[in-house]
Amino acid sequence: MSEKRARVKFGNWLSTAPATVGGLSLIGWLCVVISVMMMVFSFVLGNFGGGFLALLLGLLFTFIFIWRIGDMDAGRTIAARVLERMSHARRTAMGEAQYRTGIFSALPAGQLSALPGALANMEELDGLDGTGQPYTLLHHKSVKQIAATLTCVPDGIELLPQDMVDSQVSTFGSWISELSTDTAIAGASITVDSAYSSKEPLVAKLHSEVAPWAPEVAKQAFTQATELLPNRYTHTSVHGTVVWSVKNLGESVEEAEAEIAAKLPHHRTKLYGAGAGIPVTATSEDLAKVVQVAYNPHRAIEHGTDELLGHENPVRVVDAGPEYFDDFQKRVAFHDGVASMTAMMTIPPRIHITERTFKGLFAPQEKFLRKRVTVFYRPLSTGEAIKKAEQLRKAASVSATAKGMASSFDKQKIKLAEKTENDLVEGASMTAFTLMVTVTFEPNDRAYREATQKLKNLLDATNLGYRFVDVGVSAAFHSTLPLGILPWSYQGVVDVVSEGL
Repeated sequence: MSEKRARVKFGNWLSTAPATVGGLSLIGWLCVVISVMMMVFSFVLGNFGGGFLALLLGLLFTFIFIWRIGDMDAGRTIAARVLERMSHARRTAMGEAQYRTGIFSALPAGQLSALPGALANMEELDGLDGTGQPYTLLHHKSVKQIAATLTCVPDGIELLPQDMVDSQVSTFGSWISELSTDTAIAGASITVDSAYSSKEPLVAKLHSEVAPWAPEVAKQAFTQATELLPNRYTHTSVHGTVVWSVKNLGESVEEAEAEIAAKLPHHRTKLYGAGAGIPVTATSEDLAKVVQVAYNPHRAIEHGTDELLGHENPVRVVDAGPEYFDDFQKRVAFHDGVASMTAMMTIPPRIHITERTFKGLFAPQEKFLRKRVTVFYRPLSTGEAIKKAEQLRKAASVSATAKGMASSFDKQKIKLAEKTENDLVEGASMTAFTLMVTVTFEPNDRAYREATQKLKNLLDATNLGYRFVDVGVSAAFHSTLPLGILPWSYQGVVDVVSEGL
């Protein structure tokens, strides 16, 4: 009689929010105590007005910059909300929320179809790696980082033995942990782009390509063949992107490029063992197709037809900009005849998961013209990881002891924090992660309502906390593209302060 083996589960999710007592962080309480002490000192000196002013300013500072509205793990400060809206209003007033390409735009003569935003300051580095495969690296000059994108064709797990699936997941975890061992790696991401479409536009496109002088018999055979196609079809593409810091690789961009080219075969091998099929390093033309379809999902049919006819896409990724991109409206961006919105993870799933937990989120879904899910990984050095683990343990202990009676959930958080410290001492690595989902739909109210409800249902089913990106939609949209934009690399001092102490 065979024994049923327990499923392999994963999950050691620790909150990165600061420790709280009564819903306020320790820094917040420090500000309150200092303001009270200043008030008392002023009273002693007979300055009652100054005392009340000191108390008021201290409480006001705490309320604006430290107090989080909502869950402590995901809540946001008033400063963050206000500065976000002020930035959006400024961009809209200056016309920065509207982007146009073409001969009637304000772009330079040599960049009439350039990418918008941070991607406008990006250059391509072409060459051959150690195995002779061509590559295109993307040099993000503003943050001095270089990204390499690997195109993957993952194995379907439905028909695979569970032992093989577990082995692939383990290998993928090994690849993630290796990110922390390479001190030059600034981050990595996995992007799953999917669509669920009707065959009618595809059939119409194919029929339009038939030559009028073709034999009648051939036309009839072709028509019958297209009628046999499924009424609906799905398309999924997966990309893994690794980003390196130039200054940690060499004295120049050329030295950094040579180092990365030597590392690419290793990353392809690791992803191959993780079930990614046979990964190849994407070229500029490959990435241009991804970007063009992201801006206009209907172009996927055009690219598919070109591939069938053997036509190559001559567009480079730096010239794959949209005809227009508008994000003046909150939450929704309009581009090339469609609309998009993005949701981002705020709290990781507080459950143990398997490789099938997020299946619905990553799989093609109706109600969307296109859905793009990107998981970002931020490796931490050993020193950073140990420091972070100590902070997490202290935060969990303070939050638990601040209550009259610690709940089972509080005790579990302390155990997980202690286990994390022990694992790090034994040689484990730590990698922070987050997740963003961009969905594209028709630009009308009905499609927006259906897409919003469907996306909420998918995210609720994953047991993670999330919020929609209402301001900065353009930045969120382009971050989920497999082009190596790491959100934390573009975060300024103002952003850090406004998000709370």
